[in-house]
Amino acid sequence: MLVTALSPVIGYQNAAHIAERALAEDMTLKQAALASGKVDEALFDQTIKPLNMVGRGLAGA
Repeated sequence: MLVTALSPVIGYQNAAHIAERALAEDMTLKQAALASGKVDEALFDQTIKPLNMVGRGLAGA
């Protein structure tokens, strides 16, 4: 799910390739994204914010 946040930045296809690589090579999403060369660490950290994506659970949704 987290990789979808990268789609507006690097495009759907690039984000999908990152997700596929992370799964196939048992890497974290961040490792795969950095290895792809499509994003640097600062852009990844700025874009991927899990708490913003999932909210704060049922009580805080």
